[in-house]
Amino acid sequence: MTGKPATKTIHHLVMMSPNEFRPKYINHAGFRVLQLTTPSPEFNWFMYQIIGPDYRWGGRNDWSKENWTAFVSKPSLETWLAYQDGNPVGYYEMELMKDRTIKIHCVGLIKKYIGLGLGAHLLSHCVDRGWQHNPTKITLNTCSHDHPRALPNYLKRGFRLEHNSIESENSTWESKIFK
Repeated sequence: MTGKPATKTIHHLVMMSPNEFRPKYINHAGFRVLQLTTPSPEFNWFMYQIIGPDYRWGGRNDWSKENWTAFVSKPSLETWLAYQDGNPVGYYEMELMKDRTIKIHCVGLIKKYIGLGLGAHLLSHCVDRGWQHNPTKITLNTCSHDHPRALPNYLKRGFRLEHNSIESENSTWESKIFK
């Protein structure tokens, strides 16, 4: 007996102008967002592995160390880390594409730091940083597996839904040792 393949909805979001941006920053003692100034494939991998499984982030599960190194070493990619009292609590990756679009690849928090208002702050920091590159637009994709407050947060910050797509899920999340 064969079943219907599982699917997920991909939400393709866009912000066309800095005038659409509605930031929300918090004054949370000890919270900081700092840029990773030296590419570190191990750190990007670690953050992806610690946040991604809860939301079934895909696309990098079979990446080798060489894939990670090539990705994070691109001059067009920025990785920013969120810290609470010196502890890493989340991150984002964004890239200025050749067409002058900022693409937000990942933005997320470690599970135990969700619900403190840090997500809105981290996303606001990310979008603000994106507009500093003077792009034509900022894009972001999320899916039906993301945290229930993720899509509302994106929409409250000024993103609008460009379109949805349905994707078949034929793989499961598999954490791999970074070799």
